[in-house]
Amino acid sequence: MNLFEQEESRNYFEKLKNELKTAIKYLSDTQILTTNFDELIEYYKSNFYIEPLHLYMDKISTNMEKSKVQKYNHFHGMGYNEPKFFEVDSCKINYNIPFSGSSNLFHLAPSQRILSRFDIDGFDNLYSSDFLPSIKFSLNIDIHTLEQESNPQEYIDSTFKREFNSYQSMVNYVNNDVNSYNNSLTNYITTLLNDRKNKADSFSGLMQKLNIPLKPNPNASNITPIPLIAKKETKSFPEQLKPEENWCISDNDYSNIKKIISQACVSFEHSPGACQKLNEEELRDMLLSNLNTHYNASATGETFSKNGKTDIRIQFENKSAYIAECKIWHGISQFRNAIMQLFSYTTWRDIKTSLIVFNKDIKDFSSIIDKVKNELNENSLKISISEISKNEWQCTFKKTIDSQELVELHIIICDINV
Repeated sequence: MNLFEQEESRNYFEKLKNELKTAIKYLSDTQILTTNFDELIEYYKSNFYIEPLHLYMDKISTNMEKSKVQKYNHFHGMGYNEPKFFEVDSCKINYNIPFSGSSNLFHLAPSQRILSRFDIDGFDNLYSSDFLPSIKFSLNIDIHTLEQESNPQEYIDSTFKREFNSYQSMVNYVNNDVNSYNNSLTNYITTLLNDRKNKADSFSGLMQKLNIPLKPNPNASNITPIPLIAKKETKSFPEQLKPEENWCISDNDYSNIKKIISQACVSFEHSPGACQKLNEEELRDMLLSNLNTHYNASATGETFSKNGKTDIRIQFENKSAYIAECKIWHGISQFRNAIMQLFSYTTWRDIKTSLIVFNKDIKDFSSIIDKVKNELNENSLKISISEISKNEWQCTFKKTIDSQELVELHIIICDINV
């Protein structure tokens, strides 16, 4: 394993600052206006502070084992048909060097550096809650060399000090970059919070209302338009002067969207020949067309949402109400990945979702249904599953295995195989 070469330190810290900038950007008006400013600064500093590396050189433990080391054969290439290298007996001295700080820092290439390779044998106790993690480093010295030394231990100690000195220097260079980043946090956070506070919505009182509808098309059929309803947020955050209500789509409105999608899928299944030749993006656009007949082009495709682009998104004034993904059936593994992809797009504002899967190639449609049922029942994130019809389900999932966030997931499998 090689240290100090995977990523430039300036890129690493720039990404952290961008994450911090995004976190503050998405503070609500109520949060920024009703939370103690100094507490907000300390909150973000504690979450984005990076602990520098510290090597505990006085707590190093060692052991020794018999090994082999390659030596260059000076007779190679001199007409004696000799190999280039030969092996000799050696002593391998293993060092466990405890450290504190983020192990990620060992993989950074600092702004000031030594041009060399920094090999180690690995890490130990990296995820232990009881012991300090440590670097596993080793020296391999041939026995003949040690036998010639009057003080072998002194020779080993001086060799280790000489070999590991450059590693310590690189740790210091990385820490210089870490300290520069940490020292900039207070001013950076203060500037971002001041900018966000200046942009706070002067009409924040409107956020107390529970129903702000999307603009429906007056010529659409009588499916109820979707109002955005506030939902109280519960997060580990500095205490606010009053509770905040966040935008969340209602169950009734969610049912209206699912009804539109379900009706569209039925129409696709009635004309499979026309639909089978379409690709994933074209099928999605047909669904968008159906949705936009009801909501005046509020439904968009390939829209950025948190960690990527979601296929279908309905929003109001930049507040997501609903997101969905469209996929072609390519097996249960990709179906499982599609669910996790969809979850990665969700934020606390858009917890009601759909996954629409089109079968274009499998003749035995019932086999797909059976695989989907089994996957949903065995999924470790599953909270509940309700079967709407043979090919349609309504589920509640945890967003991740350790998360308290719940996501409502509507799944429909549309058979357009001819």
